[in-house]
Amino acid sequence: MPKGFLRLAAVLLACWLTPLPARAQTPAEPPLPRLTSIMAIRGLSQDDAARGYPVRVRGTVTHVDEVVHGTLIIHDGALGQFVFPPAEGVTIPAWEELRRGDVVEIDGRTERGGFAPNIRPSAIRRVSRAPLPRPKQIPFGAMLTGRHDCDYVEIAGVIQRAWLSSDPKVGTMFADVAYDEGVVRAAFWDYSAADLTRFIDARVRLRGNVGTLFGSTEQLRGVSLFVGRISDVAVLEPPPDPFGLPTRSIRSLYNYSHAGEVNRRIRVRGVVTAYRPGRPVEVSDFTSTARFRYVRSVLYVDDGTGGARVETEEAPTLRVGSMVEVSGFPGVTPGKPILTNAVVKVAGEGPQPAPLSLKGMGVVAPDNDATLVRMEGTLLSVLTGPAAPTFVLKVGDTVFDADLAAGAPLGALERLRAGSVVAVTGVYAYQPGPAPSFRLLLRGPGDVVLLSAAPWWTMGHTGVMLAILAMGTAGAMVWVGASGRRKRQQYQAVLNERTRVARELHDTLEQGLSGIALQLEAVAATLDASPSRAQQSLDVARQMLRYSLEETRRSVMDLRSQALESRDLGGALTDLARQMTLGTAATAHVRVEGAPARLDAAAEHHLLRIGLEALTNALKYSGAGRIDIVLRFEAVGTTLVVRDDGCGMGQAAHDPSSGHFGLQGMRERVDKLGGVLSIESAPGCGTSILVTLPSGRPASAHVVAEVTG
Repeated sequence: MPKGFLRLAAVLLACWLTPLPARAQTPAEPPLPRLTSIMAIRGLSQDDAARGYPVRVRGTVTHVDEVVHGTLIIHDGALGQFVFPPAEGVTIPAWEELRRGDVVEIDGRTERGGFAPNIRPSAIRRVSRAPLPRPKQIPFGAMLTGRHDCDYVEIAGVIQRAWLSSDPKVGTMFADVAYDEGVVRAAFWDYSAADLTRFIDARVRLRGNVGTLFGSTEQLRGVSLFVGRISDVAVLEPPPDPFGLPTRSIRSLYNYSHAGEVNRRIRVRGVVTAYRPGRPVEVSDFTSTARFRYVRSVLYVDDGTGGARVETEEAPTLRVGSMVEVSGFPGVTPGKPILTNAVVKVAGEGPQPAPLSLKGMGVVAPDNDATLVRMEGTLLSVLTGPAAPTFVLKVGDTVFDADLAAGAPLGALERLRAGSVVAVTGVYAYQPGPAPSFRLLLRGPGDVVLLSAAPWWTMGHTGVMLAILAMGTAGAMVWVGASGRRKRQQYQAVLNERTRVARELHDTLEQGLSGIALQLEAVAATLDASPSRAQQSLDVARQMLRYSLEETRRSVMDLRSQALESRDLGGALTDLARQMTLGTAATAHVRVEGAPARLDAAAEHHLLRIGLEALTNALKYSGAGRIDIVLRFEAVGTTLVVRDDGCGMGQAAHDPSSGHFGLQGMRERVDKLGGVLSIESAPGCGTSILVTLPSGRPASAHVVAEVTG
């Protein structure tokens, strides 16, 4: 045997023995690379961080909450990184022993943070101790970009406010620090109760890690600073006595000065022109998961040079006319300057400034902010409820609100009607918009003076009266139309019933009488030659008379034919055809094709009447010797055919308007059934009447009548 053949056979055998490869599989996704630097983690997007990259990084602890152990930030000398607490069920012994200055190596995975990628640790090893990295000097505007998140920085600013969370489980003191061109929220886990007030208006230096204030959408809202210990606060300038500061005129706030305002408190003295005590408002902070409770009261002060809005978290006992000293932090608004986080001291009583009269085009203007004003306008409505009573007024084209203090009695003002012209006096509070507007803060009910009462009969009353008249007219027209329709319907019902009774009497009484007449003629013809046959015809005539009487009574009462009570349609046609042709020269043959099925009562009734009418016509008028009746059941519908070999119907078969009542009755019945009537007739050639009813016919189907010759 040739060697080449043996070699080929061996190859084929090896291929046959080699198993076929399994279905191609998608290659497994390669494992994520381990990240070994904070820069690599910071280079991830939030979506990438959610994939859980393995990490092993080393850095110095620059912030750790040594009380609740909820936050940890490490720094590698270039960048900082936030580290989540260990996952539930994971124990890391070193976690609660960490202190600032510890050099640690962390194994774990990346996770999606609230603002930037974070680390969830699986192991932490303390390597050594090291000094904290040198803090960076970063402007506030750069902090707002978010790219310096967790950087270790140093800032110098003025503490303007300090507060605690309303949730006692959150053991953190927060402080607003005016820094550069903005405000940074500092957080301290180590503090005392005295620290809430002793640093207010102090210029301090703070070191810590930059944080971000964000919401559930991961969008930056502000800047925070993780400081930690209150002992790390370096006081550069101690806070002055708030009421030992030189008194400034309100008019001088934010005027030009080569030194400018430096985020420190200023002191003003003036008379209270309006006061609104604060109500508690609790706000949830998404970033810290804390709840903050605010109670901020608002007063307006006028010192003769101008007015200013003052916001304070104190709860002073004030009233309009009190002379007060105010020390607070100035701020710029679209209207007049304001003083925030203020402290207030009552210094006696003082006269109210004369109100500024406002008219016409100068009503909406920021220059009017914080000024006591007087204006005349039209009252649109008075709003009362659990909040402060509010008067909605209109001056020219401007609509505005004028508010009383919550709980102020309205008295006679409750009886003011819309459309009254009133004069109001109050403190102007400018609202920048987007559409600029304002509201008035009324000092008391006496600030609303009625100038002219609204007339009793108003355009509103006229509109209501016109509406009532319009509705009455419309109602009368509807009633007249309905009455006319009802009468037309009654007339049509009477006409329909008259037509129905006439048709039924024709189809029952005339058909019956015709059959009886035929039987009596048979009696007369056979009485002498065959008395027994004459007696049989007489019995049939008597039976048909009883049947006709019963059918006439049923037709008047619109009941179902008695022939259909015990038989189906085919059987009823067979019985009645036999009775009507008995003793006559004609013969009738009834044939049912297809699977017999019961139709609805109306269809069977009308088809029976149509078949009997066609049979009667053939017996009376055509002289037919043979009459064939075919009832055909098909899937598409039911067909009734009555065919005779008589003399034909002549012109009546071609004229739907013919006065032949029997044909007219047929057409009306087919019309009711939603079917098609076809009449084929010619002189000397007999007549064929065909009725087709579709299966599942709609209640109001379109009727097509066909007449052929």
